[in-house]
Amino acid sequence: TKPGFSPYDIAFAILFGSGVLIEIIADIQKALWVKAGRQGNFCEKGVWKFSRHPNYFGEIFQWWCLFAFSYSSSQNPAGGYADPLWWAGILSPLFTMQILLNMAPTGISNAEGKNLKRYYDKCPERYAKYRANTSILIPFIGYRFVPEFLKRTIFFDFERYEYRFSSRESNEGSAKKDEYSH
Repeated sequence: TKPGFSPYDIAFAILFGSGVLIEIIADIQKALWVKAGRQGNFCEKGVWKFSRHPNYFGEIFQWWCLFAFSYSSSQNPAGGYADPLWWAGILSPLFTMQILLNMAPTGISNAEGKNLKRYYDKCPERYAKYRANTSILIPFIGYRFVPEFLKRTIFFDFERYEYRFSSRESNEGSAKKDEYSH
């Protein structure tokens, strides 16, 4: 039988708990903002100052922490890396990421792209500045200084999440697109 929790186990249990807290706090902050009448057209309160989707970050982070936590529970004498069950466990965080990052009816794919129109119609300059300064997923200070290629890769701020002005919108549409894209 295995000994009690190792420092590794404790660290990932704490990190998992922080993911749960981030998700809960983000959901509560957003619900309070909605209840207060959606002041300012989009939520910039609390953790929403540092991530445009902190609730999704908390959810994804929890699953990655559980996957890492399960490493030391392997019954394989060679350890977690040699355990096919541990490797099968990677499906859970990858599945969660697939749903929240790529499936159109939900998650970031649903919240971004064409659904940003409401912000660009009501407060285009303010929202463009928020987008440029705020990470799409991973809570981050100083996001505006991150190079574009890093935003488009490790920060998951993919081009498909950009708002595309339609040709039916005003003649300023293409100028706005250039001005507001980051």
